[in-house]
Amino acid sequence: MLARVLFTFLMFSHSFLVYGEMLLYEFDIDTKLVNFTGTTVEALAIGDQIPAPTIEARVGDVLRATFHNRLDVSASVHWHGVLLPDDQDGVPFLNTQPIAPGQSFTFEFPIIQTGTYWYHSHSDLQVQRGIYGAIILREKDQPPNSIQDEIVLFSDWTDEDPGSVLSNLKKDKDHYAYKKNSVQSWDKVLANGGRAIRNRFSQSFTRMGPMDLADIAYDRFLANGKSENKLIVNDINAEQILLRLINGSTSSYFDVEYAGGPMTIIAADGQDVEPIRVKRLRMSTAETYDVLVRVSAEASFELRATSFDGSGFSSTFVGAGDRVYAPDVPAPNLFLMEARDMAMGIDMMTTPEHQGAAEAMPKSDDKGMEAAMVEVIAHMTDYQHLVATASTVLPIQRDWRQIDLTLSGNMERYVWSFNGATLREDDQILIRKGENVRIILYNSTMMHHPLHLHGHFFRVVNQHGDRSPLKHTVNVPPMGTVVIEFDANEEKDWLFHCHNQYHMKTGMTRVISYEETSTYDADTARVIQPYLRWFNHSKLDVQSNFLDLDYSLSDERHGFQLEADSNFDDSYEIEATYTYYFSSFFSTFAGVERRKHEEQASTSYAIAGFNYTLPLLIDSEWRVDDEGEFRVELESELQFTRRLGFDWRWNTDNEYRYRLKYNMSKRWAFTLNSDSEYGDGVGMQYLF
Repeated sequence: MLARVLFTFLMFSHSFLVYGEMLLYEFDIDTKLVNFTGTTVEALAIGDQIPAPTIEARVGDVLRATFHNRLDVSASVHWHGVLLPDDQDGVPFLNTQPIAPGQSFTFEFPIIQTGTYWYHSHSDLQVQRGIYGAIILREKDQPPNSIQDEIVLFSDWTDEDPGSVLSNLKKDKDHYAYKKNSVQSWDKVLANGGRAIRNRFSQSFTRMGPMDLADIAYDRFLANGKSENKLIVNDINAEQILLRLINGSTSSYFDVEYAGGPMTIIAADGQDVEPIRVKRLRMSTAETYDVLVRVSAEASFELRATSFDGSGFSSTFVGAGDRVYAPDVPAPNLFLMEARDMAMGIDMMTTPEHQGAAEAMPKSDDKGMEAAMVEVIAHMTDYQHLVATASTVLPIQRDWRQIDLTLSGNMERYVWSFNGATLREDDQILIRKGENVRIILYNSTMMHHPLHLHGHFFRVVNQHGDRSPLKHTVNVPPMGTVVIEFDANEEKDWLFHCHNQYHMKTGMTRVISYEETSTYDADTARVIQPYLRWFNHSKLDVQSNFLDLDYSLSDERHGFQLEADSNFDDSYEIEATYTYYFSSFFSTFAGVERRKHEEQASTSYAIAGFNYTLPLLIDSEWRVDDEGEFRVELESELQFTRRLGFDWRWNTDNEYRYRLKYNMSKRWAFTLNSDSEYGDGVGMQYLF
């Protein structure tokens, strides 16, 4: 495979350099055995590499890249941040057909921009398994003696199958909290004092569960495919080099810090910005930054990328001298964080007119460190410091279209959406070519969401007005608002989605369509997100006094539940229901119930009602049966320690069940219970 790429390159490299006509790349997509953790597992790779081979081109070239799919499932390649014809964008079924098993696809498009970008699969969760790589686009006549530049591509890795990861997230919101030791238990709340207690009650009253910064407990964080990576400085007299930083992770944010001193940012998402110096840089999923860093012949400086939940990091050592380590980034104290702390940044919202002129900034002819001798930003977590090098104002005398999108969803059922609707329910946003589009993004959730628009760059409106920066991916922090604006200068259909792959696959996606030229139809809508739609969330209790099965199968809006319990003798209760979920807090249900108690005859009822989450995170069920009997049931749970919890249930028929539970693993728990029907007992609970 590598020989084929090298042979092709050598054949054509002379004509490329002289005429800039055509660049040919050819790769296989196949499985690959890897061992990042001490355990060998099967991954996916392009060109037998993770990350995939770097693709480079210059403005004026035509890039032709052929991918041969050796997998037994379909694959795809999306060119993240690259401006190209819509049929080359690589989103399966929307604008490019998936690459079927045993088939090949050739992308061909002209290079019209410069910068640091990346390419990756847009099929299922293949990014998590290794299908991602860098693409570097250079100026047509870049001098050969330019500063040395190196790629550092950050990623996250789990030995688990990504499909199983998503199923686990659906089953239990705390599934990965146990692995990270980040269970939000009351012993830790109390240990953190009054502020933590107030935060917990405040969140509970507003029906927000305990917060975390990341959904998944990853096994490793990688830089260029390694936990520890090395970069060699070619010129021993060099004082600085350029690092092209790419966050190619599936769902992780990184705090990046360099041991050699502040980094000077000169580009964001491939677009030039006025140089700014930062000590620590927050990189959202799918973003890129170009930074200048100091180097020395006597030192090997660590570039450390720490997952922003504090669960791990990767290291890249720059240079060949004695190692100099970056400081440890302390894990955030989730118990002392309020909603505004989760955002870790200012609200980016401005008035729609945003007429205030940007404050004058010096122009930079030399983007070296001497051009950025300003204050050092201790920790850059948002975009308020980014200033474009030229005006980014959209064309004047055009119609404006404003779109309001609320980022919605929760960890309880792990459904993520826009305006309370997933892609399957509300899939399309219509715009017209030749208008200016403003999207106001409000995040109503407690998670960060990195949003990416295909085929366009947008202005991230900040206090710098006319020189607000251009980006292709923007983070919207918890309870925060971000305004983006773009020139509707394309045609047909482009994806807009959360780049946390697990959020995207559970609904936080839209198709932005140009009314006049869209080819999006009902057939496309049915196949555009062909991921497993139904998820099982169930548990089995085997107790000394009863047996209880609670089985649930649901998608983003519909659910089927079966609950059956028995005392192994003369009492049982079986309930089968269908549920429709209107929101995170409200659902309706209807079904049947059959019960028998001791010597009494068995009876059957039709039941209907609704579920509503009350303050303090108490789940309430309000139901009536076909004989007119009305009942209210309340239930909730408390997590005392990492492993010890308590849950309870009580209804107006004076039936109750109290249970003390000790979690031995993510699936198994030892329980003590007291039940109004079946008495007291001990046993085991299994989640599946």
